[in-house]
Amino acid sequence: MPKQKKLNKEKLLASQEFARAAIDSKTVNSEKRSVDILISTETPLRRVDYWSGEAYDEVLLHGEDNIDLTRAQNAKLRWMHGSGKYGELPLGKLENVRIENKELRATAHFSAANPDAEMFWRMVEEGTLSEISVGGKKQDVRITQREGDVPLVEVVRWEFQEASLVDIGADPKAGIGRSENFNEGDIMDKLEILRRELDALKSGGADQDAINRKIDEVNQEVARVAADKQKAEEKLADLERRESIRTIAEAHSGLISGEELNRALEDPKMDEAAFTRSLLAVKADKQANVNFQRQKEGDEGDIKRAVAQGLIMRFGGKVENQHADAHKFTGASMLEIARAITSYDGFDKEELIQRAMSTSDFPVLLSNVANKMLDMAFSEAEGTFDVWTQAVDVKDFKQGVAAHMQTGGKLQKIAENGELKNIEFGEHGETFKLESYGAKFRVTRQMLINDDLGAFQKFFEEFGSMARRSANSIVYDLLQGRGEFENYKMSDDKPIFDATAHKNYDATGAAIATDSLTSARTKMRRQEENGVKLNITPKYLLVSPENETAALQLLNSESDPAANNSGVVNVHRNTLDVVVDSELEATPWYLAAPRRTIKVLYLQGTGRKPIVRESDRNLSGVTFECVFDFGVYAEDFRGLYKNAGA
Repeated sequence: MPKQKKLNKEKLLASQEFARAAIDSKTVNSEKRSVDILISTETPLRRVDYWSGEAYDEVLLHGEDNIDLTRAQNAKLRWMHGSGKYGELPLGKLENVRIENKELRATAHFSAANPDAEMFWRMVEEGTLSEISVGGKKQDVRITQREGDVPLVEVVRWEFQEASLVDIGADPKAGIGRSENFNEGDIMDKLEILRRELDALKSGGADQDAINRKIDEVNQEVARVAADKQKAEEKLADLERRESIRTIAEAHSGLISGEELNRALEDPKMDEAAFTRSLLAVKADKQANVNFQRQKEGDEGDIKRAVAQGLIMRFGGKVENQHADAHKFTGASMLEIARAITSYDGFDKEELIQRAMSTSDFPVLLSNVANKMLDMAFSEAEGTFDVWTQAVDVKDFKQGVAAHMQTGGKLQKIAENGELKNIEFGEHGETFKLESYGAKFRVTRQMLINDDLGAFQKFFEEFGSMARRSANSIVYDLLQGRGEFENYKMSDDKPIFDATAHKNYDATGAAIATDSLTSARTKMRRQEENGVKLNITPKYLLVSPENETAALQLLNSESDPAANNSGVVNVHRNTLDVVVDSELEATPWYLAAPRRTIKVLYLQGTGRKPIVRESDRNLSGVTFECVFDFGVYAEDFRGLYKNAGA
């Protein structure tokens, strides 16, 4: 055995390395948040002297005269001796620090004021953390050289300072359930030994193969240290994940069983956000149906109806069959309304919002109010298209073909003993298709808490108005062959207005006057289908604002405005209804029959108006989709006439 270098007593005293022991898991007291800990023992630990490179066995002596417990009365429990983000504040305090059977023991009490202490206490309770490291100061050592073995260093006097929770212990005797042997010293000690051995090989003139083998050994140890560090970091992250899940589960106690909680804890993919979502789903399933009938004698009103009417009135709308209590909710905040809907009597705003979002009643209430606001805005918005067009409901969004009679427009005479003939309808008519228009709006939890529903009101009112204006614009785009209808063709591959094929267009143009209107009416009355004279009577005169005055003068004057003699009767007086719309271009004017002109399409079940529906709901809010299903097509050119104007 090579001659050992002499250990330096002063250098050994300067080394303030920590010995490690363990928690006594049998003494965990959940009520007091306390546990007994074994701080240190006299178990020898293999160390390496940094200065000499020599290994030695160190023993902390545990007699009454060996340990200075002066600081024990104020000793603290820390994490990793105050290192890292959890080491800034103590996790608790140590009490009853004592020497028993050559062992240093104490009782650790975890702080209720430090929020981080709660997480570490839970890990101690479940046994995830079970080891303790003692911090102290060596005051005197005794070195004994041993034949055939490394020296023995006995710490005959040392001061106890604090104890820390650690994730890896170093005392093989005190460790609980440990399988690793730490007799070769801790990780950094082993690396230092390997590096000093490498330096010795290099300085001693060893061959390159021996040096390379030692370099490989050092590299392997470095890799092992890095892997251990990564495992420790992953373990800490998992511990934090588990504690977050436990905290959330405690805040919603009773929603899930202990077995379900354990499954969540053991699932590494179950993070805080995923667990919160799963609890919200469970809460929605378990939410009891609330009885909304007021418990007052003689009052059979429905609270949901009262709240909805109150909100509509708050937003300036009118309601029919007003609930007796509706006025009570016109000034109520959204939190107060949520409380009325959920029957929650607590003071936690977050809990109130969670309850409101976890049941369908509150979002349905908002949806009903939004639909009413849409309806009012749609009905009150500007637009004249529905005055002269015809509306129909369709069942789906498939392209359809309007049925069209294939025979003429007259009945056939029945010969004696003759058979009645079928009037056949073919599918060579005009094609049509329903389209959807929409947008979405999100009511957030912040809006509810802040009672900020101004945007809610404005959005749905504006969408209702936009829907009607859009429908109006689409109809007049079709009439004028504008925008997406620029190349619109009917089933005969002709545009709606064609002077030759359809005989319903005067391209040369003339201002609205007795003669031009007479010519227009004559053209419409002379329309034929399969040789049958249709004698269509126009009902509407469609004009731009620029032509409004001329149209009203012509149709309301008792005498002919163009005649020099006031005694000439105005034959057009009160014969047409004037429809004025700014969507029409300034010069042209149109005639429309009371039927078979332009048809507008709506989806069945929508009430021929835009609708609101809930599309997404979670803890942060509710998303509403506004949809307007609308279509348009020219049913028959014969009921329409256009003059280019002048």
